[in-house]
Amino acid sequence: MNSTSKALIKNLNDRILAQSVIVETLIDIIIDNDLITEKELQELILENHESQQKYIDELKDIQTKSISITTPTRDNTEISEILLEGLYFGPVGEA
Repeated sequence: MNSTSKALIKNLNDRILAQSVIVETLIDIIIDNDLITEKELQELILENHESQQKYIDELKDIQTKSISITTPTRDNTEISEILLEGLYFGPVGEA
């Protein structure tokens, strides 16, 4: 591993640590001030985690499917074009 990769990994580790400390501090403040119980917070975190996982799974499904589009041409024929993973494949020279 070169020094650039090590520096990037260290930077990411530092950011994750900082985020973890901030989140834990905020959770402690919320629970200590009786804004929410620990059980309610755990349930809320679980709900949000499941919701995010569902959203990620939907995005994965969308990325694996190709979308076919049919467009008319000047001579009234139709050309089928494919949108695949953010890339556009259509007639050559007709962009």
